[in-house]
Amino acid sequence: MKKKILWLTFLVLAAGCWAQAQWSSGGIAVIVNRSNSTESLSMAQLRKLMLGDVRNWPDKKAVTVVARESSSKVSQTVLSSVVRLSEAEYRRYIMNAEFRGDDAMTVQTANSDLNAAKSVAASNGSIAFVEVGAVPAIASLVKVVRVNGKLPGEAGYPLEGAK
Repeated sequence: MKKKILWLTFLVLAAGCWAQAQWSSGGIAVIVNRSNSTESLSMAQLRKLMLGDVRNWPDKKAVTVVARESSSKVSQTVLSSVVRLSEAEYRRYIMNAEFRGDDAMTVQTANSDLNAAKSVAASNGSIAFVEVGAVPAIASLVKVVRVNGKLPGEAGYPLEGAK
């Protein structure tokens, strides 16, 4: 009986360590409101969302981008890996859309992963990028979305190791 309890304890601890390792590796996670039906996005879809080319989710809710402050590693990674523009180019792109007559893109700024998660949790149409290491602390507030069919920590995740 003691061996079974010991073995079961070992398995539970090992599973917990594996789960923590999955989320604590480097990289960026994409989060949305828990009520959002979206489970997976491609890198191309993420880019369109960040550029304001897509303004509504499939359920017609308006997209609100919750961006980290421009000096953060998360923001720099999103600009280089997802948007593929410099900060100045991105600002010009967004301003030019308004000059073309498009509606202004809704963007909120958060100064931490926790504040980004709180903003996403408070607004049904929100999307944000956070450091993967923050996911265990915010998992009850938001939903992590797959990118190109992969979650952070899975082989081939496109935002893995991005810092």
